Amino acid sequence: MTAAPPPSARSLRSLVHYGAGLGMRGIETLGKLGLYVYAGHKLGAHDAGLFFLCLTWIGLAATAARLGLDKAMTRHIAAELAVGDGPRARAALRYGLGLTALAAVAAAGLTALIAQPAAAHIFILPDLAVPLLLSAAVIVPQTLAFSLGAALAGFGRGVAAQLVQNALWPVLTFAALILWIDDIAGLILVLAAALTASCLLGFALLLRERARLRERQPRDAAVAPMPGLWETALPLLTVEVTQVALASLPVLILGMIAEAATVGAFSMASRISMLIWVVIISIGTLAAPRFAGLHRLGQIGELRRYNRMVRLGVAGVGLPAILIMLLFPASLLGLISPDFAIAATALQILALGQAVNCLLACQDVLLSMTGHHRLLRNLNLLQLAVGIVLSALLIPALGINGAALVASLSLAQGAIGTSYYSWRFILREKNS
Repeated sequence: MTAAPPPSARSLRSLVHYGAGLGMRGIETLGKLGLYVYAGHKLGAHDAGLFFLCLTWIGLAATAARLGLDKAMTRHIAAELAVGDGPRARAALRYGLGLTALAAVAAAGLTALIAQPAAAHIFILPDLAVPLLLSAAVIVPQTLAFSLGAALAGFGRGVAAQLVQNALWPVLTFAALILWIDDIAGLILVLAAALTASCLLGFALLLRERARLRERQPRDAAVAPMPGLWETALPLLTVEVTQVALASLPVLILGMIAEAATVGAFSMASRISMLIWVVIISIGTLAAPRFAGLHRLGQIGELRRYNRMVRLGVAGVGLPAILIMLLFPASLLGLISPDFAIAATALQILALGQAVNCLLACQDVLLSMTGHHRLLRNLNLLQLAVGIVLSALLIPALGINGAALVASLSLAQGAIGTSYYSWRFILREKNS
């Protein structure tokens, strides 16, 4: 039997892994920031507002199409491989990818059907119809790219998962925007092509892991069997849709009552503040299989230590960036376009919500990877209920700043709730 590496070697390997993951997120951040900033500069506030509305729609549709199976695959693949059951991990992979592909095709078809009436009657922006129709072409590759990345994360390939899910496509799209794209239709089609390239890369990387799916070690009788994939996925579907709905709600409601230029300014402020979320998602993706494996093996003391390291890592990277947003909001937005400076106060409000999220990071991942998906679902439904009420009260009254308050308060509520319950139900447990 191969001896386990000493603690110092494990710590060094973890540091290298996280360093590579953060490096990949750095590429993603530069790509997304460049894409959103240059799109705002090149398209202008009005067309940028239409583009961000399309991105919001695509995000909602692709999240619903994943059916919660992406996070479920991460948990099941990681947990089954931790106890040496490759065939069960393979079954979860095949089932999850097959169903999400079918759901993505259905979501794309529905988007194509309702694009024109949605533009005319929901957003009252007739020139949104064609971009929204073209957005249907983005939904299938975005759904699959995220699902393939989730599967790679289950194999412990967190850096590869980030490349497939979030890093490659913004860099490719940004490059195309610089080189030849000059309108919103071309930008959406290039986005679809870039996400397709991410999918092809994801499939190629998964093929390299197929040998692990054939391995089977004798199962320890003390290790409890995993629940069915749908038992994990259905509550996580609610969680995923709720989270995206909460992020999308301020943009969509503002889009119904304000001009496209105002939506564009708020969306730009929101995208800048969400760079902190990018860091949190990055570290959460890397941490997820480790959370699942440690909990499955009953190593709660090590889980607590690892969770502290994760939270300190997020805070160390995220808080300096939040400070810049709080101190220089108008300057940041003015660098893109003077038209976006109206969102300076909104950016400060959004940054405060991200500060809470940064200090209490990744506890939703901890809950989902340790089987507390129903609790996480209930917390998210409560968030959504509060978010809807706040949206009805604050956005019509305060406009762009009301939208920022809704987003910030919802984010803080989620971070506080998941942190409380992760401590109550997981981190206070004793080792098995």
